[in-house]
Amino acid sequence: MDHSTKAMYDILNKLNTVDSTARMVAESAEQDVDLKVALTQKIEENSVSVQNYRIDIVLQEFAGTQKHFYNVVEDNKILYRELALFETAMGVVKKLMTGKSGADEIVRYDEEYINNLYEVYTHKHRIKTGTINEDIAQAKLDRAKTKLKESKDKILRRL
Repeated sequence: MDHSTKAMYDILNKLNTVDSTARMVAESAEQDVDLKVALTQKIEENSVSVQNYRIDIVLQEFAGTQKHFYNVVEDNKILYRELALFETAMGVVKKLMTGKSGADEIVRYDEEYINNLYEVYTHKHRIKTGTINEDIAQAKLDRAKTKLKESKDKILRRL
């Protein structure tokens, strides 16, 4: 085999290897939703798309500050609105992609999370303004933070 033929043969061999690897990854993605998400996601400034789902990032006022919320959209129809955590939105999308139940349960825990977050913000504000005994406010804040962590843990366990 002459030098130019050998070079062409090497190039074709490498392309064949890449094609085989791509096929293997695609087959694996059919069984692994996380791999499928990684292969099909598209990140833009205010949204993340995965297959035919889109997670829109919306900045809204919340407890006297600005917070990002997340809407899960399919075919320009909002399926879930104002989710507090990106993890919740991705978990919902994964459940929808696989056809598994549990999306509504994750959303309920997200609502619990946002209520607990509001309580944390409220107690922090009370401490700053001195409208309540500081020791009592600090104890309430600590309890609210514990409830916030517990609600987030519930979400993460359901993913």
